[in-house]
Amino acid sequence: MCVPDVFSKLTFETIVIIILFLLRWTKPILKKGYRQRLELSDIYQIPSADSADNLSEKLERQWDRELATSKKKPKLINALRRCFFWKFMFYGIMLYLGEVTKAVQPLLLGRIIASYDPTNSHERSIAYYLGIGLCLLFIVRTLLLHPAIFGLHHIGMQMRIAMFSLIYKKTLKLSSRVLDKISTGQLISLLSNNLNKFDEGLALAHFVWIAPLQVVLLMGLLLEMLGPSAFCGFGFLIIVALSQSWLGRKMMKYRDRRAGKTNERLVITSEIIENIQSVKAYCWEDAMETMIGSLRETELKLTRKAAYVRYFNSSAFFFSGFFVVFLAVLPFALEHGIILRQIFTTISFCIVLRMTITRQFPWAVQTWYDSLGAINKIQDFLQKEEYKTLEYNLTTTGVELEKVTAFWDETSLLMLIMGELEPSEGKIKHSGRISFSPQVSWIMPGTIKENIIFGVSYDEYRYKSVIKACQLEEVAASLVGLWLLKDSDVSNSAAVIVTDTSNYYVFYIYVGVADTLLALGIFRGLPLVHTLITVSKTLHQKMLHAVLQAPMSVVNSLKTGGILNRFSKDTAILDDLLPLTIFDFIQLILIVTGAIIVVSILQPYIFLASVPVIGAFIMLRAYFLHTSQQLKQLESEARSPIFTHLVTSLKGLWTLRAFGRQPYFETLFHKALNLHTANWFLYLSTLRWFQMRIELIFVIFFIAVTFISIVTTGEGQSKAGIVLTLAMNIMGTLQWAVNSSIDVDSLMRSVSRIFKFIDMPKEETKNTKPPKDDQLTGVLIIENKYAKDEKPWPSGGQMTVKNLTAKYIDGGAAVLENISFSISPGQRVRYCFVLFELTSVKFIPKSPFMRQLNY
Repeated sequence: MCVPDVFSKLTFETIVIIILFLLRWTKPILKKGYRQRLELSDIYQIPSADSADNLSEKLERQWDRELATSKKKPKLINALRRCFFWKFMFYGIMLYLGEVTKAVQPLLLGRIIASYDPTNSHERSIAYYLGIGLCLLFIVRTLLLHPAIFGLHHIGMQMRIAMFSLIYKKTLKLSSRVLDKISTGQLISLLSNNLNKFDEGLALAHFVWIAPLQVVLLMGLLLEMLGPSAFCGFGFLIIVALSQSWLGRKMMKYRDRRAGKTNERLVITSEIIENIQSVKAYCWEDAMETMIGSLRETELKLTRKAAYVRYFNSSAFFFSGFFVVFLAVLPFALEHGIILRQIFTTISFCIVLRMTITRQFPWAVQTWYDSLGAINKIQDFLQKEEYKTLEYNLTTTGVELEKVTAFWDETSLLMLIMGELEPSEGKIKHSGRISFSPQVSWIMPGTIKENIIFGVSYDEYRYKSVIKACQLEEVAASLVGLWLLKDSDVSNSAAVIVTDTSNYYVFYIYVGVADTLLALGIFRGLPLVHTLITVSKTLHQKMLHAVLQAPMSVVNSLKTGGILNRFSKDTAILDDLLPLTIFDFIQLILIVTGAIIVVSILQPYIFLASVPVIGAFIMLRAYFLHTSQQLKQLESEARSPIFTHLVTSLKGLWTLRAFGRQPYFETLFHKALNLHTANWFLYLSTLRWFQMRIELIFVIFFIAVTFISIVTTGEGQSKAGIVLTLAMNIMGTLQWAVNSSIDVDSLMRSVSRIFKFIDMPKEETKNTKPPKDDQLTGVLIIENKYAKDEKPWPSGGQMTVKNLTAKYIDGGAAVLENISFSISPGQRVRYCFVLFELTSVKFIPKSPFMRQLNY
């Protein structure tokens, strides 16, 4: 499905106009997602401005310029600045103007409250105009903030895409010396854990300068109204902010230390997944599980410390509100008496000031710290040594080595000829083309045809000649739908895993009830955070056990990138994001509930108006979730091919470089990136559609509350002030709570994906109880029924195979069928049976006996 023509021609100016039309172009996908299941064919095509080809070329050009012109160490951030700075600042100014409206709203609110004073006839006469002005401010804020946030998310997505591509291109150029020091797990960690920060974190980056300006504006207004007593509340907030800064530094220290342990765990996990056949052949599952478990335990100790510090940092926002208002108003009230207009205006100002100092500014600093750290890591990676291709030499008709000195074996000699290694002395000359056949077979994901063509133009005669030469006429027909991936969607050949997803929802409800009962004191959330991290430990342990114990038929049906994604990104979500997100959500629900109860007691009319609004929130959320959950699932499925392609490229790097197929593989990588971008951008767009409509519902509600309060003139200043102030707080907090519930639901998708891995089929094993003096755990036992017979045990080893049929996956066609042979004692056998696959040779018979195939 294509986006409307107007969207395909978007510039950063016209995107604002599109958002001002409330993202109406997302309506068809939302309606379809609500009624039926979405497929990849339903996803809109991305505009050319978001394509990986365009963005990578743009950033690569600026990075090359930085390398050429920088007198000192080249800075990647300079290249990013040249590409995205003006768009970034444009949306930052919009964001600032939207934030300024928050500072003006309390002034109008104070004047409306003053209109209830019988002696203030002037304010009474313009009360309706003040109400209209207050409501218009909310509308203006909506039309400024949402386009700005959406635009910043969009820029963050573009930066991630460009850097993804730059990293992949660099990977294809790295020298073998560098590749020996970099594991697949490290690259996966670089792409998943670091670059994902740009997608959503960039919207917070501007608050590093917006927050100080907002504080100056708010403090100026508070000083004008309260005088020097305003500094009491401000001083308390500064103390809280300094405490948060100290806690933030502690958290960064723990997270930096943990990053090394996480990287070490991912490196070993990647090695295990890539060599799972050897692990199973030698029954190393328990040893690998113990090794990973030990690393995970060390990692989680630092994770708990960071989470506790982050929890106290987050709690500072919730408990500081009362003290700020109390300390700001008390000195003024003791000197001038209680003036309701000043009190309620101060409360509104302090709500905005508290958010600015204790949330927005720390978040902005955290965003810059994480982003600059990620950029520096990528910058260091982009400056690593590259391999040097051998130059074509017309003076020779073959390959010549002149006075070459090097330390090598046979493999190193081949690497030297291909340019993968450099000799310490001498020269290498060659002419013509190099054909390379690796000792270990490498097959890229795709059909047999795609592996044979390998990115060049299709020649039918040559293709059929290769098929015939490799004796693949029958094999191609039987294998094309099995262990080689088909042209169609991966789900056609992937194992179907059924899991009861209600498990994690039940746990979530339990945690919510438990925390509600413990909703007293600042320490009430610690049990929640501790419990969720413990759950993360258990789920990771069970997932690792399930992967190691899964039959090879199941493992073969899964992509390496998808498996590593569960152990990296999804596990990181359980460790870091989920505990604090659930805590914030529960806190917000409790705040909204208490405010609604107070308002309902004071003004039943307001309660009657809030019921349909809350109902609309719930219905709109349910409508949105039908589509958003599917889009997140499609986005997750589209993310796995990116990492799978990276892993595949690393495994076959010598081959694709020998044949000069780097551009072809870059095209395949960009294709995978574009597919993910289409899913992710559509999710961001529908999320912004939902949040804008939530905001509009709030505006309608506040208009009703404002004019109901103005009409009921006999209620008095105190009651009207409480109602209007709480109404602003209710809807602002309720919006936050609804968005947090969406975040929680989105993060729980990671839990769901982990449960699917946990519920994978397991190998049939027979556990026996070892003797007390033996420490062996349960192992796979193939019982020999002949050992129990009274006949003497044979003096020599012998193997007899009768009618062996083997398959790569359950239900698939047999790759070996009715094979029978016998191996006599003392007989040496190198290959019992060979199956030619393309240009490589694969040894089949050992696989059934070493738990590699189903039979």
